[in-house]
Amino acid sequence: MRVVTVLLLSWSLICEGFLVNTPSSSKQSLSHQQLFSTTTDSPAKADNKTVNNQAEYGKSLEMPETYARCGRCSTSFALTEDELQGKGRRVECSVCGHSWFQSRDRLMTLNEGLELVPLPEHDLSRIKSNIENDRSPKFTGDAKLYVGNLDFGVTEDDIYELFKTVGEVGEASLITDPTGRSRGFAFVTMMTKEEGDKCIEELNGAELNGRNINVKHPNN
Repeated sequence: MRVVTVLLLSWSLICEGFLVNTPSSSKQSLSHQQLFSTTTDSPAKADNKTVNNQAEYGKSLEMPETYARCGRCSTSFALTEDELQGKGRRVECSVCGHSWFQSRDRLMTLNEGLELVPLPEHDLSRIKSNIENDRSPKFTGDAKLYVGNLDFGVTEDDIYELFKTVGEVGEASLITDPTGRSRGFAFVTMMTKEEGDKCIEELNGAELNGRNINVKHPNN
């Protein structure tokens, strides 16, 4: 589990952030990192202790079916009603710094077939880069590319690792069928148009898992 070092205020509650994924790995994602609860809506009673199961989720405890999502960067956080006090509490996103009042009745519930998985490191890096460069935390790039002739064993991480040798990757999305099996092509978005053009120049025809891939601008 990734650890993020932060300064916690009074009534602090550390939550682990996640990505919502389908078990078949057809990558519909809601992502997770650490969330902090900084204040309560009212002073806590002496006998009203805050429940904090964050460190045990995915270990001794199953992941909950409820979560909260940051409205600024879309990172998701495993969270239960028991971890909120009274009507709710103010929380702060550890990824982008956005804070909001999270009420108990506004927690979201996972749809059937989805699960919470850890937020990939490259998504964390992208959000951090966006904030440092005064871009929206949700920005994924200006240059979308089609990547074809992929070996069926290639993963999104394989694609990401290849394209990051050329420039900053905003997003890599492997297209799969309903069973989660690769369809043999993907879409990659590079942060700048210049990096997109460079990927076409350097990676079109490059070998990945024994196949020479096609890299070009999408037809649409």
